[in-house]
Amino acid sequence: MNTLNKSRMARIAYLGASGILLTESVVGAYWDLARISYVREVFDRLEYPMYFATILGVAKAAAVAAIVTPGFARAEEWAYAGLTFVYGGAAASHIAVGDEPKAWLGPLGFAGLSLVSWALRPAAAQRRALLRRPAFA
Repeated sequence: MNTLNKSRMARIAYLGASGILLTESVVGAYWDLARISYVREVFDRLEYPMYFATILGVAKAAAVAAIVTPGFARAEEWAYAGLTFVYGGAAASHIAVGDEPKAWLGPLGFAGLSLVSWALRPAAAQRRALLRRPAFA
């Protein structure tokens, strides 16, 4: 496989991982801030106070903003770290209370996607250009 194909595959993997991660984070932020019944049920099961949902919702929204805003590399790195902690912590919390794998595999997968997206992200100049052209060009 030549360098161009490897580069294209890495770009597609980055966009895919980032797209899934950021979509989950936006939806999760909304759910946390709206305190939908699913969030209330999970927080009750984990014995977390409901104000923690507000903290998580704001953190997820801020992380998404930092990742999609070009020119703030340090904030972007902190955002990826924060999402890894949020999703890794969710998986660990479910494991700690004895939940079945179906409860903790999703958050663990999103923690993994955070790491994959961070590891595959192009250099800052390339990320700015990436926003201006289609993925399959």
